[in-house]
Amino acid sequence: MCRSRSDALAASAPSRRSSARSGAAATTTFSSSSSSSHPKEAASFSTASASTASSASLAAARASLPDPPVLYPFQELAAATNNFLARRAPASVYWRCTLRGRDAALFQLRALRSDALRPKSLAATARYHHTSLAPLLGACLAGAHVYLAYELPPGAATLAACLRSPRNPSFTALRTWLSRVQVAADVAQGLEYIHHHADAVHGRLSPSTVLVSDPGLRARLTHTGATQFAEMEEGDGGSREADVRAFGLLLLELLSGEQATTYRLESSTEAVQVSSVVETAAAARGSGRVRSWVDRRLGDSFPLSVAERLLEVGLRCAAAAAEERPNMTWVAGKVSKAYLESRAWEQTMRPAAELSVTLAPR
Repeated sequence: MCRSRSDALAASAPSRRSSARSGAAATTTFSSSSSSSHPKEAASFSTASASTASSASLAAARASLPDPPVLYPFQELAAATNNFLARRAPASVYWRCTLRGRDAALFQLRALRSDALRPKSLAATARYHHTSLAPLLGACLAGAHVYLAYELPPGAATLAACLRSPRNPSFTALRTWLSRVQVAADVAQGLEYIHHHADAVHGRLSPSTVLVSDPGLRARLTHTGATQFAEMEEGDGGSREADVRAFGLLLLELLSGEQATTYRLESSTEAVQVSSVVETAAAARGSGRVRSWVDRRLGDSFPLSVAERLLEVGLRCAAAAAEERPNMTWVAGKVSKAYLESRAWEQTMRPAAELSVTLAPR
């Protein structure tokens, strides 16, 4: 997955600090050899060198920090989206655009109040910094709406689009079991960070607010911090327990390929039948038919024992009673363990790269 500018700078920061330390070490050796003849000059040189090294380390540390979100004028957003007439991404609820030289996913939400978007509130979201969170580039308050722009990695699409193609139901970008569990682990770790390290809630977790990008099919959450600016949609809950339930539904969608709620029209009675992924998952567990419940597009190529444990995690997260749902630290640990087991399973199933078969006599 392509990294953001801040991620790239963060990755380069250690090497710059290492260089600075190397320079300081060389200076100390030089000062030691000169101290016998000019102690005052040596001490002065050493102090100056230490100051230079400290300044270099401070500059590197500052460079590793993410850029703070900015307040965009509405005219800039209108120009970037062709007055919002540009087509939105397939199966997505955002506009793809370029803002100040950076690719962005622009979401439109109903503003919480007329003064919801204040620089102080926007700056508070800058403290959220995790590899599973899409960086917030900036925002704009215009009339009854607030626009949030998140960094869009190259080739990114929403999890909803990756799971289900409206044009080709048999296609999915998440073709392997490991890719599904990788996405689940990324989302779980991002949500755990929001709850227990940023001391906040997400409030809008769904397959439409998760971006998946190539290479590596890694997932990043958008809408982080949106609860400060935007109204909650009907059915959403601004609590950690609601976030946990939303993750449970998302996990069950990843495993089964089904939508959280499915509507089917009975041709004989013309009645609409409503079913949920929680109901189908519970039925599969009760009947011992988890293998047939897992998305058939995976071709039965997955470790059944891991699938059964992840189904249990999903059902526990999606429990109707909030007090029965676990916290995200427990959930992230379970999903991460499932990922490691799935990775080990894939390696045992992969044919040896050096294996060769010779049919002709030597």
